[in-house]
Amino acid sequence: MDEVEIIAGIAKALMLRDGYHMPIVFVKGTNSDVAIGLRSFGETNEERVQDLLQVGIKTAVECNVGELELIVLVNEAWMSSNPEVLPSQDPERKEMLMVQSLDARTQDEDMQGFEIIRDPKGQVVSLLDWHHPVSDSVKGNLLQAFQEGYQTVRPILN
Repeated sequence: MDEVEIIAGIAKALMLRDGYHMPIVFVKGTNSDVAIGLRSFGETNEERVQDLLQVGIKTAVECNVGELELIVLVNEAWMSSNPEVLPSQDPERKEMLMVQSLDARTQDEDMQGFEIIRDPKGQVVSLLDWHHPVSDSVKGNLLQAFQEGYQTVRPILN
């Protein structure tokens, strides 16, 4: 089982146990690994990009992970099949637990999603696997923002 699968399994267990999942970035480097809970995770994509850029910078300054190998972001999100409406505004939206990963060496990205099923009292009772359509690109900008922030500062520290 690879690192992303292990992280996804732990994230699912925490979601089922706690009913929520704090946004967390997991970083694997040549020197060490670190998990960073995000205290700030903006409301818009632009704000989230800025948050992850700053977390990348802070990680480069405060953590000795070495060269980046793998970056994984776990967070809750809304998903909509209606491209005309923001997912947060779509009454048919789905609540998701997302696990996004970036191989920092090859720039290969992957995404796993799990639809969160709650009972009438709001308790999480199940997580359903969601499969990203093969024809769609998985490219995003959040993990790249982290990598950009990290790599902006890392050469200065060497």
